[in-house]
Amino acid sequence: MGVAVYIHIPYCFDKCHYCDFVSFPAFRAPLCAADYLDLLASELALRGKELYAGGHAVTTVYLGGGTPTVLGLPELAKLLADCRRCLPLQNAEWTVEANPGTVDAKKLSLLSSHGVNRVSLGVQDLDDGMLALLGRKHNAAEAKEAFILCRRYFSSVSVDLMYELPGQRTDGFLSTLTAVIAWRPEHLSLFGLKIEEGTRLAALIKSGCLALPDEEDGLGMLIKGKAMLEKNGYKHYEIASYALPGHFCRHNLTYWNNKPYLGLGLGAHSYWQNIRQENTTDILEYRRLLAQGLPPTVKSITPSRRQEMEDTMILGLRKLRGVSFESFYERFGQDLRDVFRTEIDRLLGQGLIICDGETLRLAESKIAVANHIFAEFIKL
Repeated sequence: MGVAVYIHIPYCFDKCHYCDFVSFPAFRAPLCAADYLDLLASELALRGKELYAGGHAVTTVYLGGGTPTVLGLPELAKLLADCRRCLPLQNAEWTVEANPGTVDAKKLSLLSSHGVNRVSLGVQDLDDGMLALLGRKHNAAEAKEAFILCRRYFSSVSVDLMYELPGQRTDGFLSTLTAVIAWRPEHLSLFGLKIEEGTRLAALIKSGCLALPDEEDGLGMLIKGKAMLEKNGYKHYEIASYALPGHFCRHNLTYWNNKPYLGLGLGAHSYWQNIRQENTTDILEYRRLLAQGLPPTVKSITPSRRQEMEDTMILGLRKLRGVSFESFYERFGQDLRDVFRTEIDRLLGQGLIICDGETLRLAESKIAVANHIFAEFIKL
């Protein structure tokens, strides 16, 4: 069975003003990168042994964070070598997240030589004032330079952009999108800003210092951005994801298809052996558990059959092609139209979904209310 592996690197230059991920600035981290990577190597060995024993092949690897490319060359080389040594890689799509300002020719060459074949570049915006407001450490020119450099080493480069930013207007977002499309990345992810409690941005908005775009502007960014990308040959295949033919992100499709994956590192999540697991976010607990030869998990939940069905619907409906009746039946031995008949009838009556002979999917004009649709499939 093919398995996806996510590896969390919690280091970055500094905490972005919107970020609530498990991450910390490398220069004031509670544990130096070299020590963290030693612990991570122990977890890799532990999970790798389990994968080999079960006859599993790792078909996608995703190094995320934080910013993996903030690591120095020696640390990055160790991490990549440990992955190759411990994991049963098989024709793997191997993605590394990077930020402009953290990549150079030596780092990218190192990544490529170890088998990394895809980079996800966190550009977010091309307005220098907006980048500063978000706490990003690069400017627009540096973002473009980083992309050009990544293109020299990788045939698949993804770019992350954000919209619905404080003070942003539709024309400003479309200006950034137009410029990035001209770079011709193979993949783009468009993320609407989420205001997370405890972040600096949340405090500024709560105090009235900043204001978010109104609903009309936010919807305009989503609709016009989608039209622009599709006109330029990008396939909208998941709510936040667009790709040129042949460049869908295989790793993320594992999540959306509700298939097994392993998460390694501080705070990482797994869905493995039909159990949802969560690693500790406490570095001391992470060290203590690994020293005992134990997975550093602090929470394990075995979903009921009904919950697995609900998860399959909620995650699968993120894909523009939706959930296939055939794949649902193969997995659960039941027709999803029978399992969720009441919910489907209600959503069809509201014009929110499409149900044809093969799949159940969101009506594309209703993507903006996707969360409302997902909630219908949760039995309280």
